[in-house]
Amino acid sequence: MPRERTHLRYQLYRSKARKLANAITTQLNAQGLIDGTETDLSHIRFEAIDVKALTAYSFWGDDSHFSWDEVINWKTREPMSFDLSIWSDLELCGLCFANPNQSRLRVKIVRLEGKPGKTHPLKNRIAPLALIAIEHYARIIGSRFIEIQEPTRGAIPIYKQLGFEFDAKGRLVMAVESG
Repeated sequence: MPRERTHLRYQLYRSKARKLANAITTQLNAQGLIDGTETDLSHIRFEAIDVKALTAYSFWGDDSHFSWDEVINWKTREPMSFDLSIWSDLELCGLCFANPNQSRLRVKIVRLEGKPGKTHPLKNRIAPLALIAIEHYARIIGSRFIEIQEPTRGAIPIYKQLGFEFDAKGRLVMAVESG
């Protein structure tokens, strides 16, 4: 029985984090505070990774770095995990899976990927957009850090631009500011 309550509680936390990310993105768009370019974020949606997202992902082809089909099983085994699909209108532009450690001190981004290919409406914006939702989730569950699990070498400069730094143990982390 406790597992069901835990599962439901974290399901509500995930939903709240996604709703907050949607609200923040709408607010930033209205204020024109998006990276100094003419970016319209009014069509962005933050949702769970579900059948609809996995169906859209299947059209990404062989250029994808990860197999996202296994996330459904991970979500079942890890009730505290956070899954995120990032959409622009009807186009799936990014996917993310993060999981807090048992103490909830750190939320680890296990996988984060934008749609492969030369163009999509949110090209080069998936990581910052995902961080909006992940930071909200981290605050909700009381985490102090967001960690990138096994970052690819090419992505490290991008994460550093977003505020991540290597800690004394060699982990790529960013402190979560209290909200």
